[in-house]
Amino acid sequence: MSVSTYAKALYAIAEKQDKIDLITEQFGLFHDTMEELKGWVSMMDSPMMTFDEKSQNIDALHYDASFLAFLKMLAQKHHVHHYLEIYQEWLHMSRKYQGIAHLHIYSAIPITKEQEETLKKVIQPRFPKQKLDFNITIDEHLLGGIKIVHQGQSLDRSIARELKELYTTI
Repeated sequence: MSVSTYAKALYAIAEKQDKIDLITEQFGLFHDTMEELKGWVSMMDSPMMTFDEKSQNIDALHYDASFLAFLKMLAQKHHVHHYLEIYQEWLHMSRKYQGIAHLHIYSAIPITKEQEETLKKVIQPRFPKQKLDFNITIDEHLLGGIKIVHQGQSLDRSIARELKELYTTI
C-alpha cells in the first residue's frame, strides 16, 4: 500500500464518521509525540515485538478508536515509519476539506505582521472561499524578495531569481 493510499483510507473513515477535525488534531498530537520519542516508531516496526504487545502500546496512547485502529494496521504491516509521509498527505486532504490554503512563504528577512496582512489581501483573491494559512521561513539565499509555494507550485519574486533571469538574458 502506498502512503497516499493509507492517507486516503484514513480520510474516508474519518469523513464517514464525521471525525476529520478530531483525527487531524490527534494526528498532529501523534506527530508531535513521535518527534520527542524517536525510538517508539522503530520499536513498533520491529518484528521482535508481537502484535499484541504493539496493540497494547498503541492503546496506551488514548486516541480515538478509528485512529488507534489505523495505527495498529500500520504496526501490523511494519509501516509505522511511514507516519510522517502519511501525515503530510493527511494535512493536504484535511486542509482542503476545511477550506484552508496552506502557503509556504520564503523571505530573505523577517516579515512583519503588517506585511503579512498585506500579503494575505493580495493573495486572497487567488483562493476564493479558502482561509489562508502561512508558514513563513527565513531563507538567506534569496538575497531579497519572497517566494511563495502552494502544493508544489511556486511564485518566485526573489532577487536571486531576478538576477538569474538577467544573467540568462545577457
